[in-house]
Amino acid sequence: MIPATPGPLLADGGARQGEADLWCSYAAVRTLHWLGEKPDRPEDAVAFLTSRQNADGGFAWQRGLPSDVWATYYCAQALGDLGHPLPDPDRLAGWLAGTRTTDGGFAMTPGQGADIWAVYYATRVHSEVLGRPVPDPAALGDWLAATQHPDGGLTWSPGGRAPDVRAGYYGALAWRAAAGSAPAPWDTPALAGWLRDQQDATGGFRFAPASQPCAWAAFRAVRALEALGTAPRDPDALHRWLDGRRLPDGGYERWPGYGRADVWSAFSVIGALQTLGEPIGPDHRAEIADQVRGCQLPGSGFTYTEPGRAGDSLATAAVTILTALRPATGPGTPDSLVRWLRGAHLPYEDGVMYMPGRGAEVRCTLWAVEALAAVGEGLDTARLGRWVRGLQNTDGGFGYWLGRGSDLVSTVSAVEVLAAAGLAPAAWTDVPAVLRFVESCRHPDGYGQVPGAEPALAATAQAARVLDLLGEHGPARELGAGLAHRAGPLGGFGPSARGLPDLLSTYQAVLTQRVLGLPVDLDGLRRFLAKVRVGSGFAWSPLSRQPAGLLAACLGEQLAALAASDAAPARLLRLNL
Repeated sequence: MIPATPGPLLADGGARQGEADLWCSYAAVRTLHWLGEKPDRPEDAVAFLTSRQNADGGFAWQRGLPSDVWATYYCAQALGDLGHPLPDPDRLAGWLAGTRTTDGGFAMTPGQGADIWAVYYATRVHSEVLGRPVPDPAALGDWLAATQHPDGGLTWSPGGRAPDVRAGYYGALAWRAAAGSAPAPWDTPALAGWLRDQQDATGGFRFAPASQPCAWAAFRAVRALEALGTAPRDPDALHRWLDGRRLPDGGYERWPGYGRADVWSAFSVIGALQTLGEPIGPDHRAEIADQVRGCQLPGSGFTYTEPGRAGDSLATAAVTILTALRPATGPGTPDSLVRWLRGAHLPYEDGVMYMPGRGAEVRCTLWAVEALAAVGEGLDTARLGRWVRGLQNTDGGFGYWLGRGSDLVSTVSAVEVLAAAGLAPAAWTDVPAVLRFVESCRHPDGYGQVPGAEPALAATAQAARVLDLLGEHGPARELGAGLAHRAGPLGGFGPSARGLPDLLSTYQAVLTQRVLGLPVDLDGLRRFLAKVRVGSGFAWSPLSRQPAGLLAACLGEQLAALAASDAAPARLLRLNL
């Protein structure tokens, strides 16, 4: 039975998941460190960060997810800022070695393709966290040199089409971490000139010529220029622009008119001012520190603003979907949820952001599009199409966000965003390139999330759905039909042939069967749901007797609606995690 109120709404009109966020926790701890301050409860932040370490030595964004280089750097650097020793550095070093790619770069996870985000984080983990030299800097230099665009800027990977200030920063800092003061592998005057050209008439910096200025771009630009031995053309104008982002409560906004303080705005502005050599007075320093400290969750890490106003798009979408599942006699969908999701489609990026002011993320965009469609609403489809088109990587796949290496869940999410928004995938993607990437993830026993990964049921189900959307209907149905043989004897589906069934794998398998018009074992689904329903919520695994929160409830209630009738009229929404 769906609860009358899936969760109390926040003061910003949205909803949030219960856990702290790693990005926010890193930005908050780093900003406080720059200010010579600590969190009010540093031991809680340490416990949050160390809980993300996996048995392989790396760290993950959330417990239970695979290790990746980005999360590893954030956790390790934040622990260092808090004065806490890094647990088991030798094991971490062994895991990190597996992220080196044959072309000389580094990948976010072993088996994935290299991207400049991962190169930056891997080289800094080597040199600053582990205190060890980066292996084979010459090969790394060749990889970095191939990211330079004819315009002079750096792109996300070799052969990339769109130079970006962030890519310039990540490349410049990665080379400094790997090679110190050795000559750079690119045309340095051209790179420095391109970066300087991103300062506009207001004094701020933008990511690229078609973008608008924001604090994150300013921070990345001045740090990149510093690493290249130079500075902005007009540092005084930049300082005035940064000063203009200060809000009455002592915090900062990320861009003009945004009007809200958050941890990454403080992180960006303080980092930029620090690089420019601008002192921050003690009273202002205390105001900023207080604003950042106020973003810590009890007994945990940080979110992006005061917790009572810190909605996120996944939780808000989940509550929107849950309210849409209520019978007609229910109270309906609060207008604030629709307004919140529309508001996360911010004007500075054409996808939907996980948290306002942060970069757009493809899975969050899919959840927002599907949630709004469930209540008869939508987003600007032209913007969504442009964003998906620009998100496609040179290998044909898609990553979680702009410039990140490709994986299968992001690739299917990007194509499903287009389908859910009523856009033809063939009009907004390079279909043959997408199919080549999907094929690169194929394994004799299914599909893996990245080309070098072991097969998993969710990835196999996602491959079937993207093949179907791209016109490969026969292979898609053949792949989907094989899912039935992977069901567990007690109902539901697990990540592997002999794995314990879980809610996420089951949702992916049943969604794929429904999309492809294949039969669903409703009796088995009912047996499985009985094992994961906990009170009015759902657990991710039958081994847990704790409800897992809004996202699990959203998936579980949809499966329950499907299982409630042998006629199976319910439509499952295309949702990926």
